[in-house]
This record gives sequence, C-alpha cells and structure tokens, in this order.
Amino acid sequence: MTERGPFLDDAAALPEAVATLPPSDILLGYQRGTIKLTHENSLTVVEKSRRIGLTWGLASDATLTASASRQAGGMKAWYMGYDLEMAREFIDVCGMWAGAFQIAASAADEVVLADPEGDIKAFRISFPSGFEVVALPSVARALRGKQGLVIIDEAAFHKNLVEVLKAAIALLMWGGRVVVVSTHDGLDNPFNQLIDEIRAGRRKGAVKTITFDDALGDGLYERVALVTRAKGQEPPSKEEWIANIRATYGDDASEELDCIPKAGSGSWIAAEDISACEHPDAGKEDLYQGGLVYIGYDVARRRDLAVIWAFELVKGTLWLRSRWEARGAKFAEHNNELGRLFNIEPKVKTPSWATRKVMPYRVAACRIDQTGMGEKVVEDAQHDYGATRVQGILFTGPNRLDLATLLRDRFEAGTIRIPPDPAIRTDLRALKRAGPGGKALVEAGEVHPDMFWAAGLACEGARMPPGDFAYHTIPRSNPLGGRADVDDEDDGANRKGWEREGEGDGSMRRGLSRGATW
Repeated sequence: MTERGPFLDDAAALPEAVATLPPSDILLGYQRGTIKLTHENSLTVVEKSRRIGLTWGLASDATLTASASRQAGGMKAWYMGYDLEMAREFIDVCGMWAGAFQIAASAADEVVLADPEGDIKAFRISFPSGFEVVALPSVARALRGKQGLVIIDEAAFHKNLVEVLKAAIALLMWGGRVVVVSTHDGLDNPFNQLIDEIRAGRRKGAVKTITFDDALGDGLYERVALVTRAKGQEPPSKEEWIANIRATYGDDASEELDCIPKAGSGSWIAAEDISACEHPDAGKEDLYQGGLVYIGYDVARRRDLAVIWAFELVKGTLWLRSRWEARGAKFAEHNNELGRLFNIEPKVKTPSWATRKVMPYRVAACRIDQTGMGEKVVEDAQHDYGATRVQGILFTGPNRLDLATLLRDRFEAGTIRIPPDPAIRTDLRALKRAGPGGKALVEAGEVHPDMFWAAGLACEGARMPPGDFAYHTIPRSNPLGGRADVDDEDDGANRKGWEREGEGDGSMRRGLSRGATW
C-alpha cells in the first residue's frame, strides 16, 4: 500500500511551522516546479519518490484553482486516489490550505454523486467562486462528463488504471488539465507505459521525475526537521534520517525512492485490497478466540527472512494471531517458535524464548516451504506434530501460482486480516504480475516476499478446513468373536474411531493426526 508523505501526516503543524517563512518558500522547489509544469501542459505525468509530500503541494494548487473566479482561470478540481481514505485526507489538506491562504471555504463534507451504475461517495470543499474541490475513490465512471483540473494520485496502484486514464484524458477535449502522479509499481504497469508513450512522442504530454535525492537537494530534510520541531520534538540528524528511510525500503529503494521501475506489471495483490484488510487487532495473540489455527512457515536461514505466521479462522476470515520473522536465526529458534504454536515447551530454550510463551492453539494445519533446506524441516515437524497436520509444499511454478492466487483471493474477498505494518505492505507488494494477461509471477529484483509466502502457505492449509470430530471407543473384540483388527502394541489413539460431526468432504476424515488435540 502506498504511504502518505510526511507533510500529509503533519498538515496540522504546517501553519506554525512555516509562519516565519516568506510565501515564496512555503513550497519546496520540486513542488513549485511540478505545479508550474501542470499549468503549462494539459497532461502532466510525475514519477516520484515516496515520502516527499508532493500530494500536499498539489493540494495547494487545487485549492487556489477552485477558489479563483472563472475569469482568473478558476475551475473545479477533481482528485482521485486509489481508495476513499486518500480522498478524505486530500480534502482535509485542502481545508488546511484554505485557512493558510485566508480563503473563505465551506467545511469539508461528504457527498454522494448519483450515477446510473451506482452512487459514488466523495468528499468536497466549496468556495465562493462557485467551484469545488471534490475527492473521489478510484471509480473511472466518476469522471465521465466532468471538466476542470484532475489529479490522479498514486496512479500505479489503481485497480483499473487504464479505464481511469481514458475517462480523465477524455475531458481534455473541453479544456482543463490532467495530472497523473505516482511511485512506480512495475515496469509493465500502465503508469510506466504512459510515461514511455510520452517520452517516445506517441502521446502529447510532459513527464517529470522527482527522486528522493532530488527532493533532498531541494530541502526536504530541512522542511521535515522544521515541522518536527514545531511539534516539540527533536529530529534525527540528516544522515541518520536518510539512512533510516533507505533502510526501511531495503532492496525496494530503487523503485520506491529512485524512480526505477522493476520487472513485472504491478503488484500481484492490489494496494487497496491490502489496505482494506488491515486491522489493529490483527497480530495480537491475546485476542485468540479458541478457533482453528492455520500455520504458514517460509523457511530461510541466512539471507532471507524466516517467517512463521499463525492465523485463526473466525467466521470465515483468517486473522493473523502470531507472527515471527527472523534473519539468520538458528534452526533451534525456528523449532521453538513452531513448537510453541503447537502448545509445546521447548526442550532447550534459546535466548529469544524469554519474550515468548506457548499458545493453546487448536492447530488444524501447518504448511511448510519444503524447497531446499525445507526438506528436513518438514520431516522433523511431521515427526513431532503428525504428517497429516503438517505438510510440505515444494515451490514449483504451478505451486507458487496456486499459493499466490489463494492469498490474493482472500485479500480481494476481504477474508483475511493483517496488522497495519509498512513492512508487511512492502513485502506483500514485492510479488509482481508478469507474462500475458499478468498471470505469471516475478519477484521484484532481489526481494523475496517471505511474509507473502508464509501467508499463502497458511491459506493453502485453510483451503479445505476440517470439520469437528468426536471420539468413540471401538470394542477390543468384534461382535462375531475373535480378536479385533487392532495391534495391541500400537498407541491408544489407534484404538479409537473417528466420527465427523461437522461438514466437509470424506477425504478430510484422514486429515487428523493420531493423538491430535482439538
């Protein structure tokens, strides 16, 4: 999911922070340059770094444009983000700008735009000029028949960008301006294709590039420090701040900060679907409700993250309950983490155990990456927890596509919950579409989406949930006399019968390991 710029988050601190600045310095150079370019071209496309506050600057132009009279070049302004929350935030920032410019404006309100195909919820702020700033979700038909200034924000992450662009560009026949802004999300994404068309001369328009280093050269750090101090906090040094930002993005920095698109045609899972499935209660073990638990374990030892995630199935939705990610951890730590999810105390407690505890989970299935070093991990786990609950998955091409599709289907259907964590968002977006129709997969550069695969493995385990079982003793001798077909030396569980009480297919009758606790 895309992140807001630092100024969008700190909009409330702006008036105090910039009160001593001359008006010409309120916007930084790259913000002023972008606005100037949009006034000189009917179509402007901006490829940008994250976290530079460009949307914040564009909101100032939308406010001034909508508040001006028609004779002064005023017109209605339309903003479209990829979800409704972005629309709400943009209108709030426009309201802040109206106050900073001392422009009379209505309070921001919610409005419903009537449409034959379904009403569209939007947010707006109105001015005495008769014009408005209206912020919309990503619905292409919302732009039909409209005129004015159109800003399409984080365009690469819109679910149906091709149709959105068609609708926006069509309104240029009646005048107005279209501004398309985004961080990259893949080499074959329609946003990058639009840039290529303009640069190749196949489409009229202007392209502007703003990297993280470009923004730093125009004073980004100094402005962030100014806003931070206005809130009564002391910012880190410039070098430390830059290092922290780049470390946050890791191998994705080339695309996220340096405007270099990676292979693929965009993320396998849409940003708005990830955002819609985030919930602050996800990832909290103490909220376990006693339901069935599904574990996904992506094995790694040195370079990549080892990830073990446990999801509880609650009314058809998988809620992340336990998460463990470690780089370079010894397999003893892996074993302890997996064991605690099966409610087993470790025989040898590693240092990391001090912050962990066994969990009373009712584990229905555990799926483990069996590729490479995962072979022994799967064998050991099956020995410890049963070969029916624990199964290995080889990461062949077809199996990878199957896991990725299962996970994407849950995000699209809204039947999975994860915590709002930027690290998780980045990981989930690291798998890109490729090939004809975007039906093949490619991992972005050197990034291995470890959390993605752990979640996908858990979804595979939950693909066909087992029903409830009841235990009934089988008589040791059969009714016809003679000895029952039971080995006296076998364990007690082998002398039990299984009877399904819930729903499910007959094959799941074999899906419960001996001695499993439910």
